[in-house]
Amino acid sequence: MVDSLERIFDGEPAGKILHVDKHVPDLIALAPGTDLSKTAAYRRGLIILQDKASCFPAYLLDVKPQDGTCLDACAAPGNKTTHIAAILKSQHQSRGKPRIWACERDKLRAGILTGMIDLAGCQDIVTVKAGQDFLLLDPEQKPWNEVGSLLLDPSCSGSGIIGRNDIHAVTLPSTIENSHVPDKSRKRKRHVKTDTKSIVDEAGEEKQELIQPGDGVGRLQERLKALSAFQLRLLLHAFRFPNAQRISYSTCSTRAEENEHVVIAALRSSEAKQYGWHMLGRDEQINGMKAWPFRGDIQVCQGRIVDGSPGAAQISDACIRCRPGTEEGTQGFFVAAFVRSAQEVITHELGPDFDQDGPKNIESSIGDSFNAEDDEDWNGLSDDPSASTKHSQQ
Repeated sequence: MVDSLERIFDGEPAGKILHVDKHVPDLIALAPGTDLSKTAAYRRGLIILQDKASCFPAYLLDVKPQDGTCLDACAAPGNKTTHIAAILKSQHQSRGKPRIWACERDKLRAGILTGMIDLAGCQDIVTVKAGQDFLLLDPEQKPWNEVGSLLLDPSCSGSGIIGRNDIHAVTLPSTIENSHVPDKSRKRKRHVKTDTKSIVDEAGEEKQELIQPGDGVGRLQERLKALSAFQLRLLLHAFRFPNAQRISYSTCSTRAEENEHVVIAALRSSEAKQYGWHMLGRDEQINGMKAWPFRGDIQVCQGRIVDGSPGAAQISDACIRCRPGTEEGTQGFFVAAFVRSAQEVITHELGPDFDQDGPKNIESSIGDSFNAEDDEDWNGLSDDPSASTKHSQQ
């Protein structure tokens, strides 16, 4: 075991060393080229291959027993869902009714999600809603009115993904022996069959492209407008869940249009005001995320907020960014959290792009023709590995 990632990246023999991460519990880093896909631990779901940055949303959400059920709104392929399950199981909160709802509108991707849930051995606390569009859920109806926390990791441009052409494709094990400790009432171990028709990358993520290298500036801006509008709609819908107290929002994008712009638009929305949502400040974040050095882009925030307002510094410091190619070994990533409480909500003066009802040029750029069903083209990337990192299933 080594005390720094630098030793991992220095090219020491694969499989000979490991580093225990200092930011995310139960996360280890192995040398590039280490292949765990054929190991018993991987095939039995004891470890999940995942980029470090993509572990941040579930960790930042910081689900607690008293929060009620958790809803993963765009759950496929399931890495973040299984990470939440691991966190809950580490708190011994795996008994009783399912504590996690995993929604996936696309039925093919829902099959991959189900396979990942089975692989990780957490089907006892996760219920998959195959074919369920998050935007069509009625927050006032059961069981959704019992949701206390939501994880939103929607389709995005994938601009933070690095080394995509160098990723080795693997398949999920076709037969997985569920290795979590069985209940005493069970007479034998269960064998779970999973669908292996879809090729996934080393982190279990489907390889899909949204923003193509050959896209012109006009096409790029058109796609970013559509994506940011959709991302904002998901976030505002999450604000409407009556018993929700915490929301994490993340993308594997480096583009401000999908990150700080969406966050600021959500903060200034009528939904945020009506339901009392504000950002989880850096000083309120769980320790590993509070200590993370890379924060939001303050210049981007200043460009969206009137000069002289303290809001830009507070918003950017509450946002978390991961930069590809740094000593931390992550892909490009963005995550922010929202909380709902009786605490005073900071008011932010807005620039010319906003009015009292929210952003003028995000959802309105799409108009009435944009709806949930129009999103078929945006079943995009959520994360991809740039270094071999794993979280363990408890």
